Amino acid sequence: MDELHEAAIAYYNNGSMEQQNLAWQFFRAMDIDGNGRVSLQEYTDFLCRTAGLAWVHPEMFIELDRNGDGQLDFWEVLTLYYVARTRTISCRTCRRPLNGLYFTCVTCFDSPCGGDTFDLCVKCYMRRTYSHPHRLFLDSYVLLRAKRSHHPLQPPGDHMAQQNPTRIGWWSALKAMEVALAVGNLSAFCTIM
Repeated sequence: MDELHEAAIAYYNNGSMEQQNLAWQFFRAMDIDGNGRVSLQEYTDFLCRTAGLAWVHPEMFIELDRNGDGQLDFWEVLTLYYVARTRTISCRTCRRPLNGLYFTCVTCFDSPCGGDTFDLCVKCYMRRTYSHPHRLFLDSYVLLRAKRSHHPLQPPGDHMAQQNPTRIGWWSALKAMEVALAVGNLSAFCTIM
């Protein structure tokens, strides 16, 4: 949650006046009594009357309350605002909001139909507690980097090797890891069968 808090402040500080005003409006909508703090009761009342935030768990209040005083100040609510605006997906197995690193089915993500993605928290992916027909998953950071180009693990051309010889080394390492993971998944798949 610390990283999300810092990201929320960074976006706020670098946002337009209109974006900053929207964040303050969000805070004021939660602060029903207008005392500049959001109590647990105000927080849960707000979540109940705001259908778009139905996925937010009430226990997130504890995670947002950075100083542990039982109330949320503007900066703590700003983190919720940031999460609500940017993290609206949840694990397909345990249904917890995916606030940090998570795994996405590459096949579903690349689907030309534009349907839903199939996303899993790290624990559900690690424990294999999901049922899904596809096997290729990438964590959110690797997926983002892989999408930078359509063929992220294509060997760099000769002109790239001359400009940056370490790029060939990285490509070889990534390709070896990809092969190792595929073999590992294949052997795990075969033992299941």
